[in-house]
Amino acid sequence: MSIPVYQNNGPISIPASLRLERLSGKSVLVTGAASGLGKAYAQAFVKAGAYVTLVDFNEALGKEIASALGENAQFIKCDVTDWDQQVEAFEVAMKNSPQKSCDIVIANAGILGHDGVFTLQGNWRHGLDSHTSSLTDRGPDPAGPPEKPDLQTINTNLVGLLYTAKLAIHYFRRQPLDASRDRCLILKSSLAGYLDAPGWIQYNASKFGVRGVMRCLRRTSWQEGIRVNLVAPWYVRTPIVPEAAQEYLDQKGRALGVVPREYAHQGYLDLDLDDYKQGSLPLEWQKIVLQTASALAE
Repeated sequence: MSIPVYQNNGPISIPASLRLERLSGKSVLVTGAASGLGKAYAQAFVKAGAYVTLVDFNEALGKEIASALGENAQFIKCDVTDWDQQVEAFEVAMKNSPQKSCDIVIANAGILGHDGVFTLQGNWRHGLDSHTSSLTDRGPDPAGPPEKPDLQTINTNLVGLLYTAKLAIHYFRRQPLDASRDRCLILKSSLAGYLDAPGWIQYNASKFGVRGVMRCLRRTSWQEGIRVNLVAPWYVRTPIVPEAAQEYLDQKGRALGVVPREYAHQGYLDLDLDDYKQGSLPLEWQKIVLQTASALAE
């Protein structure tokens, strides 16, 4: 399958319907497939006739879902932050798929939780408010030692995704370039990769980082016949979103954003935010980087 050199031709048009029959017989690997959107992806691909390898750390849920999906699905327990475990997952995916292939990989695994990177440490101190002359909390006293933050969110959402992307490219190249197979890598970002998300330092950084991975790979992956796409969901009712946030949202009624249907009747649209506009200074800088990147990487 020949893939053209990437160039910005403006937002893609969203088709009214999808040709899901083309997925029949394909082999798909989905990380973070035991719940949420990963589970939904696995179910949709199996329904379309694909063979799906569900990869997740939650063994009980993963096995339950794979069993419910039937003979066209298998589950592999895997911590995506562990390189060796991911290698094993890809090996098993290739070995057990009907065509011994790996056609589509969705790097979906991700977490969101307490972020201690910029959490203030120390005992609360008190002082005089300069405006009211009354005692008030002044925040934690920084005199004590800082605490090393847990970087599990970055390790899962970005380092684990980089492992998945590298392995996808490696195993894609093991199969022939013909119409019966595919080489498609789908990276999972978020609209938090486009917007400020105060308090979510690692999640925000990791999802911006995923955009960087896509923007880098799209310039070279075509040489190996590999398509690279990014999906950036808006809030979706999944286990990663706390109940309080879900309740609040319920009241409110190239990089594809999964958005409320009031903005796009299909439920997703091209965000048109991953390329610079003609005549802009960043576009000129982009051209210089493209001309020098290969030399700097050597």
